[in-house]
Amino acid sequence: MPRGLEPYYIYAKPPNINEIEYIGLLSLELRGAAGRNLAGYLIVRNDYPNDGQLIFYKVPIGSSTQLLGPSAVQEALDRDPDFATLKTLLRNPRIGDNILYRIGEQDVYFIPVYTAGTGGVVAQIGKIAAVGAAFTGAYYVGLGNTPVEAFNAYLAKLAGLAQDQVGVDRSTKINNLLKVFEENGVVVVKPSSINIPLTFKEGEFSYSTQEEFEGVKSSVEGFIASQVKAYNLSRVISWEEQDNMNFGAVRVVDGVAELHYITVKIGN
Repeated sequence: MPRGLEPYYIYAKPPNINEIEYIGLLSLELRGAAGRNLAGYLIVRNDYPNDGQLIFYKVPIGSSTQLLGPSAVQEALDRDPDFATLKTLLRNPRIGDNILYRIGEQDVYFIPVYTAGTGGVVAQIGKIAAVGAAFTGAYYVGLGNTPVEAFNAYLAKLAGLAQDQVGVDRSTKINNLLKVFEENGVVVVKPSSINIPLTFKEGEFSYSTQEEFEGVKSSVEGFIASQVKAYNLSRVISWEEQDNMNFGAVRVVDGVAELHYITVKIGN
């Protein structure tokens, strides 16, 4: 077992197991590997009726694909240019424990990066790093505010995509959109029901990747200028419909309430 890497318990779906289970995972290395490469890993199944069953997943000796160990994972993280920038911004962050997961066909280490140094009183997670465990000559590292973001960034690196083409998770998209209104001094409220006689759709935009956000932000700010501030309004209403986030401004024209709104397609 690699020094400094203890057994841990997670919910996961190991290879050849059809459902997510609560398992114990123990990484194993070849003697003399010094934590750089793993021989494989051993899982212990804990769910009835398979509790106590041991399964060893091994990397064939001489395989062109190696399974990174803890010291090699740290090296991969240190070599990543995006992480180097993050280290500068966070001023020597503290790196948390690495946990190996298998997601689909990908073996990936997830590592929390804390904003506080080792001697800090309060530690907060600044970023999550996802480091590909399978090594064929190149390291692949993704960073994100959530494990989903980090994993998507890792997949994008694996596919050779630029960072701004990485998909953004739904909650982050919603928070980014709400922040646009906040920065423009507009309050967003979510009514329990909406019953307005006249509705006018002023635009529809798509927001899937970070690359698209600047364009969406500009469109939202245009809506704020033309439909909110132009009528001396200080708040908008928002509601969700499946994959869409809607924002609307209500005003009264000739005694009749009108809802002027935009739709942002954010996916699931």
